[in-house]
Amino acid sequence: MGNSVAARELGDIYQAMVFWKYAIQMFRDSDIGQIGYEYGKVKSFDDIVICYKKEQRFRDTYIDTDYIQVKFHVKQSDEFTMDNLLDPAFINAKTNSFLQNVVNAYKNDKIDFSRSRFTMYSVWRIRSGDILNKLISNENKAFDLNELQKGKTENSEMGGLRKKLCERLCVSESELIDILRQVRIKDGQESMESLKEILNREFSHYGLQPWPDSIDTLPYCDLVRAWNRSDINMVNVEDIRNYCDKEGFFIATKDVASIAIKSFTRNTEWLTNWASDVLDLADILNQRELRPGKSWEDVFRSIEQFVSSRLDYKIEYHVALETLLSVSFTVGRILNPKSGIKVIPVQKTLDGCIDWKRNDTDELEYSKFVISEEVLCNGECDMAVSIGITQDINGDVKDFIENSKLKICLYKSFSLEDFGTDAVKNGTHAWQLAKQINGEINRRPGTLKKGIMHLFIAGPHSLMFYLGMQSMMYGKIQIYEFNRNENTYYPTISFPQKGEL
Repeated sequence: MGNSVAARELGDIYQAMVFWKYAIQMFRDSDIGQIGYEYGKVKSFDDIVICYKKEQRFRDTYIDTDYIQVKFHVKQSDEFTMDNLLDPAFINAKTNSFLQNVVNAYKNDKIDFSRSRFTMYSVWRIRSGDILNKLISNENKAFDLNELQKGKTENSEMGGLRKKLCERLCVSESELIDILRQVRIKDGQESMESLKEILNREFSHYGLQPWPDSIDTLPYCDLVRAWNRSDINMVNVEDIRNYCDKEGFFIATKDVASIAIKSFTRNTEWLTNWASDVLDLADILNQRELRPGKSWEDVFRSIEQFVSSRLDYKIEYHVALETLLSVSFTVGRILNPKSGIKVIPVQKTLDGCIDWKRNDTDELEYSKFVISEEVLCNGECDMAVSIGITQDINGDVKDFIENSKLKICLYKSFSLEDFGTDAVKNGTHAWQLAKQINGEINRRPGTLKKGIMHLFIAGPHSLMFYLGMQSMMYGKIQIYEFNRNENTYYPTISFPQKGEL
């Protein structure tokens, strides 16, 4: 297959994957009423169209339709600029650029336009130093219109840009502001691999077959493109469920089994009658330390072997984690969505041992992390992540970094305002917090992705399990545990382990 043909094919696949990213949201109580693929209501904005059954807040008004243009690039070797938004070639067109297409939609129906949002969805980032970087808000990825309207003459930076845009797009300044008010530029979006991981988590949660790496076909993407060939361009949640059922995408109801992974001995007697299968790591770990002659690779291989030889994808497992937080992270990492095995962590709480299953239909507002960051050593590539839930660990972590002479560029702290053993309320809360951490980690600059991420945490095992599930794209990781006797941290397992993809 020629390079251009392969690139087009990958672009079509990525577009279908982005479609599923939004479509799967309809399986919970979502505001999305219908979603379209190659739906040509507005010319040149047919990639993905989302119609809401409840109006969505945007800026100081409401919208009822999202038009998303997906722009995929095979390699992350370039960035885009404001000029690219004015260049037809950037969207593989001959006549109209992305912004010209937005202008045409505005001129065609101004009322409908004012109730719509037009999004560029790209894996590329905006080029550092380009004027577009000054205009796109990280709050909602929309244009900062106050910034754009600075400068009264065309000799000013923004005045010159307004003049250029007005001339190229054949609009007045007031029209330009009205047009850009409805535009979002979502740059730096997920790679194909990351998006696949996100989809597999969602598919597994809603009882759909994950999309394994062991098959060469693309069933979910193929289904969407089959709709397009049959002129089915707009679907609702019932349509999607029916088609998934017809294609055999739903997983048959699973049997349930209770399992445990332990390295502790104290207060674990309850596992004897509760668990049908137990992986005991006591021959490798002596409570919190490795036994002589043992390594963290031995821990990883034991868990990996337990999963591959004793667990069955047809069964739903409830796992008790009577072990180190490092091990809980490792269990989650091995049981990531690609494993195809559904596992629910069992959490020890003030009310006993409870299944901490995530529930995306839970509409309660849970507390989020307060996030702070500090640059410690400019020019270095390592990052430290401190997660304080049961207690504030910032002081101990910083002392350890200083005393151990770690060369940390960025120190990022996640803390809850209400510390304590009951700070995380349930599995849904744990999952949401893990996703918040995951989002921040994935947004770190490219230079930090080349270094090691040092992870410190005081919190529940279930959250560490959920964070491990999402960790395959983190790069190099070093996890630490706290030694209560010496009042300091010590390194435990690191990733990637030998043989990991």
